[in-house]
Amino acid sequence: MERNWWWKVIGTGLLVVFSVVYLIPTLLGDDLPEWYKNISDKKISLGLDLRGGIHLVLGVEVDKAVVDYVDRLTEEVDQYCEEEDLSCKKIGAVDGEPVLWVSFEDQASKDAASSKLSQYLGNMNSEDVPSGVAEPAMAFRIKDDYAETRKKYAVLQAIETLRNRIDQMAVKEAMVARQGETSILIQIPGIKDIERARKMIGQTAQLEFKIVDDKYTGLNQYKDQLPEGWTMQYDSRKDKNGGLLRIAYLEAVKDKEGKNLASIKTWLADKVDDEHVVMFEEFEDTKMMQTKVRSYTLFKKTMLTGDTITDARVSIDQQQNRPYVSMNFDRQGARQFGKVTGDHVQDRMAIVLDNKIKSAPVIQTAITGGRAMITLNALSSYNELFQDAQDLAIVLRAGALPAPVKFEETRTVGPTLGHDSIESGKMSILIGFVLIVIFMVFYYRSAGLIANLALFLNLLFIMAVMAGFEATLTLPGLAGIVLTIGMAVDANVIIYERIREELRIGKTSKAAVDSGYSKAVWTIFDANVTTALAGFVLWSYGTGPVKGFAVTLLVGIACSMFTSIVVTRLVFDAINAKSTKQTLSI
Repeated sequence: MERNWWWKVIGTGLLVVFSVVYLIPTLLGDDLPEWYKNISDKKISLGLDLRGGIHLVLGVEVDKAVVDYVDRLTEEVDQYCEEEDLSCKKIGAVDGEPVLWVSFEDQASKDAASSKLSQYLGNMNSEDVPSGVAEPAMAFRIKDDYAETRKKYAVLQAIETLRNRIDQMAVKEAMVARQGETSILIQIPGIKDIERARKMIGQTAQLEFKIVDDKYTGLNQYKDQLPEGWTMQYDSRKDKNGGLLRIAYLEAVKDKEGKNLASIKTWLADKVDDEHVVMFEEFEDTKMMQTKVRSYTLFKKTMLTGDTITDARVSIDQQQNRPYVSMNFDRQGARQFGKVTGDHVQDRMAIVLDNKIKSAPVIQTAITGGRAMITLNALSSYNELFQDAQDLAIVLRAGALPAPVKFEETRTVGPTLGHDSIESGKMSILIGFVLIVIFMVFYYRSAGLIANLALFLNLLFIMAVMAGFEATLTLPGLAGIVLTIGMAVDANVIIYERIREELRIGKTSKAAVDSGYSKAVWTIFDANVTTALAGFVLWSYGTGPVKGFAVTLLVGIACSMFTSIVVTRLVFDAINAKSTKQTLSI
């Protein structure tokens, strides 16, 4: 035997060994020994249609993303006015509209600031001042083309944020993809706690730090006009000068539908001035064993946001034995957090997540270490507290969504359907394999056995490659494997017919094999290349099931060419080297 032949045999043998090594984790599943995981723990994951799970379509509220962008811009413009000494009196945004307005002390201040503000706000057009804004003032509306850019960016950022959240849920084979202009498709196979997944995915996770104004007394005059179910309560604490603060707040028992919370928010719409906002916190009344809602009056200005958070982890309070979420800020966030806490010692700082107050501790001293914490519902069980803290840490690490999302479609795929699909897929592969084996042996005799060996190795290599890349096997993917099995012997049929022709004209078996392979190889290559191009297009532009089919098709084409041209040739060369016969069983 030629030396080159032995190298090919050794290479093929190593491929078989590696394929078996990569397939063992898939075959053993949860029974895989721990020591084997050090060798390889990669395996084929089952897709949504085979394993069961959830299928979600989320719509990104892109208009809200634009409005929120303009609202956040007020802080930036306020800082710019201070740096440029523009004598801006007040800066605000129109509710529900991408419009920003700036008021001035007098007309002269407005005229002096006009050109600078117009240049600074280059992505906005000036327009008439909204009603209710005192003159002199200027108003700016975001330009249409820039608004569209912000909307597209919001969808792309939402996709990335959701992908990060799902990855941290340890669901590797989930799919997150854009669907249409403003929708996102999410498929999570094997998920069991669907409500938890919906909560984590749908949570905007916009974290803000605001200062509580315990001195605010504006609501006291309305204590006899409160909506049904709400009462005015009073609390007290010492202020920074040692005096006693009498704090008024609203309180009600939480109802399941959230109607009383909606009613009080509507009632408050015209009861609070422009510098304040009222938000609510849920807490447990240990005496009455009820969940209650209480109000806090906050300064509207956001002192710090969650954008500067670098890490969020679950920690345990050793004294009370309860989990909480600890957060670390980046350098800029730590410096800003230290300044804010230093300027507001003995004030309360509200930690606001998606417009809901999580906690409002009193600032005892400046916090310069760049760390903060969020405590959770004290009366929940330890396991519930830990799960809630873990979920909150995940969404804080992944970052906030640029805009709220709404569930447009929610579908669950049960494991029974997945099991039936797997069994049907196994049966179709088995039947296809057996029929091809019988046909090849019947039609090509001993040469048919060689083709069947190549077919078996082809299936082994396909599954090993998919396991190596931790690919997701879907129902269309199973169809792609069945199709590949049917096509795998096509190359051998072309080669065998060429060999038959050479034998008929009187050539020896070795010469017939050499000629058959040399003449057929380019025909096989051309046929597979055209199929591979079609598969590549499906893989590039398809999503979900189409992409799953394309992956198995492309892998199958590569493996079938190797086994049909290389492996079978090695066997024929071995037979011709040892046999003295001048013909073949073909």
